[in-house]
Amino acid sequence: MTTLLLALLCAQEDVNTLTLVFEKMHCDECKFEVEARAKKIPGFVSMTFQDATAIVLTAEKAPPPALGALPKDLRLKAQTIQIRGTVNASGDKLTLVAKGSGATLALGGDKLADLKKALGGKNRFRLAGPLMGGKTLNLETFQAADWKD
Repeated sequence: MTTLLLALLCAQEDVNTLTLVFEKMHCDECKFEVEARAKKIPGFVSMTFQDATAIVLTAEKAPPPALGALPKDLRLKAQTIQIRGTVNASGDKLTLVAKGSGATLALGGDKLADLKKALGGKNRFRLAGPLMGGKTLNLETFQAADWKD
């Protein structure tokens, strides 16, 4: 169900998605705390909860979404972003220039070789994975994307 919900939310092309997966969401107070912190993310659009997963949508023109520190009892298991942009190659290194905000992220992870192969003639993609230290996207999935400038 969470995967379906995420897919439907990500069909909106003018937003970035931050998905937070917790070990458990044990009370409404925890949800309120997560929501209060999410609303402080630049470009916040909306937020939904599905069991122990929170999905935050931010405006594409805002910087890549990242959530600050949370109370330890929430136990965040995973934090991933989904973002569109232009992928550039320079030697062995790949970078993403985020559509809208122009933020530049280094790309890392096991899927880089696959992405390099896909670059043949196309360089616009929707990428997803954990954002490490706010500067590197650890690529887990990608798909070609298209938009009008």
